[in-house]
This record gives sequence, structure tokens and C-alpha cells, in this order.
Amino acid sequence: MTEKELRKLHRHDLLELLVEQSREASRLNTRLTEIEEESGRNAESVERLKDKLDEKDQLIETLKGRLNEKDAGLAEKEAEAEEQLNRLKERLDEKDALIEKLKNRLDEKDAESAEKAARSEEMLERLKEKLNLKDAEIAKLKEYAERKEEKIAKLEEERERLRSGKWKEMKESGLPSELLAGLKTLL
Repeated sequence: MTEKELRKLHRHDLLELLVEQSREASRLNTRLTEIEEESGRNAESVERLKDKLDEKDQLIETLKGRLNEKDAGLAEKEAEAEEQLNRLKERLDEKDALIEKLKNRLDEKDAESAEKAARSEEMLERLKEKLNLKDAEIAKLKEYAERKEEKIAKLEEERERLRSGKWKEMKESGLPSELLAGLKTLL
């Protein structure tokens, strides 16, 4: 309201207006007090939350430090594991190379053994042939020896027959006994 409008109002209206304004001021004052109390409570809550937030920040920093330590330890372990893996790969490659070398040597030995076996088989066949020839020759020689033994036996029989017959003739012929003894030893 303007000043002119206020002057036109009566005293009673003015009092009513003042009462109304004082009620409004009282209500606003009460509301202000409530807001201030609420603001105080909020400030305390904010302070508590700020303290908790500070604690959480400190905990986060501590955890970050521990996490960084763990990351560093993990990175170190990963590096060690990588190094060990590389060493194991190298050893495995060496073992693979050694296995390949041994396989090649074994293949060479197998080929050499097969070649020796073939040569031995061939030699064995030749020896069997020679042995068969020798067996045949031995059989012939046995036959020959048997025939010779038969001849010898026949000749000995003939000699004995002749000897006994000649001896009788010589004894009967009247030859001296010394000469007969000498002839006996010869026969």
C-alpha cells in the first residue's frame, strides 16, 4: 500500500492491519526459529556427514595405498611369473630340440639296424646255401668213405684169406723158420 492509501484508512483499519502484520511477523518469526533450528540440526548433520566423509576419504586413501601396494606386488609377481614362464618355454624348446635330435638318432639307428638285419639275413642265406652244399658234399664223402671202407673190408678179408693161404704154402714149402718169422712180421 502506498502512503496515500494508508492515510485514508481509519484508525480501526490501521490497528487491524497492524495486528495482522504482527501476527504475520510472529508467524514468520516462529517459522524463522524453526528454520534456524532445522538449519542447526542440518548443520550438525552436515558436520557429522563431513566427519564421516573425511573418515571415508581417509579410508579411501588408505585403501588406495594398499591397492597400489597390491598392484605393485601383483605386477612384480606377474613379471616373475612371466620370467619363469619364459625360462620354462626355453627349457621346453631345449627339450623339444633334444627329443627331435634323439628321434633322428633313433631313426638312424633303426635304418642302420634294418640294413644290418638285411645284410645278416643275406649272409645267413648264403651260409645256408654253403651249408647245404657242404652237407651234400659230406653225404657224398660219407658214401665214398663207406664204399672205401667196404673195399678195405673186402681187401682185408682177401688179404687174410691170402695170408692164411700163403702162410700155409710157405710153411709147407720148407722155408727156414727164421725166414718165416721175418715174413710173418712183414705180413
